[in-house]
Amino acid sequence: MATKDEILKILEKNGSTFTSGEEMASMLYLTRAAVWKGIKALEKAGHKIEAVTNKGYRLVKNAPAVNVNELRALIETDRELDIFTFDETESTNDSALEYARKNPGREAVFIADRQTKGRGRRGREFYSPKDTGLYMSFLIYPKVSFEEAANFTCLTAVALCEAIKDALNVDTGIKWVNDIFLGDKKVAGILTEGIASVEDRKFSHAVIGAGINIYDPYEGFPGTLKKTAGFLLKESTGENVRLKLAAAFINRLFERLSEPTLSFCEDYRKLSILTGKYVRVENFTGEKPKYALVTGIDDNCRLLVRYEDGREEALSSGEVSVKKY
Repeated sequence: MATKDEILKILEKNGSTFTSGEEMASMLYLTRAAVWKGIKALEKAGHKIEAVTNKGYRLVKNAPAVNVNELRALIETDRELDIFTFDETESTNDSALEYARKNPGREAVFIADRQTKGRGRRGREFYSPKDTGLYMSFLIYPKVSFEEAANFTCLTAVALCEAIKDALNVDTGIKWVNDIFLGDKKVAGILTEGIASVEDRKFSHAVIGAGINIYDPYEGFPGTLKKTAGFLLKESTGENVRLKLAAAFINRLFERLSEPTLSFCEDYRKLSILTGKYVRVENFTGEKPKYALVTGIDDNCRLLVRYEDGREEALSSGEVSVKKY
């Protein structure tokens, strides 16, 4: 096997971890100069390799862009969907909301390689770097009540876990209400924005957005995200995983949307990672956070908790985090 191919094999195996030139030289019984020449040969052959002083080398795991025609060939739903892809956009949710204003009644999917102003719940920023994630929004016009529309986030969480399993064979779980976890790290988040009349409680349309971390960002996660954020794949599979995941997500979401209301709750319950754990409950009403044991998920996808004083409650809003001892 040629030197460059042996080096490539090492870099692929180590995924997002840097490997020093000295380490590769020792593994392959080569000089540092021979490793450097092998790296240059790989770059000349079209491989993108990141080199960082005092860290070494790692293979940049570009997730190829999603081609609309290839995506349509994998979509199983018979719904008429407009599909838009972007190398970069401020927010796929914003793109969807703007499209709804100009094209009422048209359902659509928006997919970006990078977001410059991605956001999550309560206006928080959602880190959306180039090449390593999948950022999608769905513009839908479901015929449901105001109350039923409130469950779209939970429904989407189930569909996304199923899509990740279908496309990548990775098992994930749901942290109530909108976060997808792999182990103890958040790998995806969901933001649902609905348009409705408060007076007559008539629902118009919804935008469901999801940000998914497929690979470790090249520069790593910034700030506090280093402790909480994760990713789905350690190394490239050689496939267009973004295309596969986007198609699986579309298929699973519209399959779930076609089912009877709240039929997904049992699967949501099975995918929950909080049952049996103690959590910190914050309701954003000005009250101090409380601590409780999660006892389950009810048939309306509300989080069932028992507080330290023995009082029980079914939470339909708010935010929880696992209590660390």
